[in-house]
Amino acid sequence: MLRAVPFVNKMARVTDETGGALVEIPVRRPSWLVPPLSWVLPYSSHKRVRLDEAGRDVLRLCDGRRCIEDVIEEFGAMHKLSFRESQLPVMQLMRNLTERGILAIAGMEDNK
Repeated sequence: MLRAVPFVNKMARVTDETGGALVEIPVRRPSWLVPPLSWVLPYSSHKRVRLDEAGRDVLRLCDGRRCIEDVIEEFGAMHKLSFRESQLPVMQLMRNLTERGILAIAGMEDNK
């Protein structure tokens, strides 16, 4: 799993903010949401996720070139943490972002 490569969804729009970032992903309007139901139920064309500074750092490291292990190592170096100290929070954030459609993880072939 640590050799897999994370990358940000191409449809995601990341806006840097003070103390973090705002990530927006477009969502399709459900087919059942038609008038008059659409007049009553709120609908947003984008799913929004606000990240803190650590989340923004992890998202920046997920550029499609680094494997998960490298992201953990670089995040640890940025925040003066050991590999094990940074592994759990980085993996949890990546899982959360993957579930929300912001991050995708591609397996990597092992040439050994």
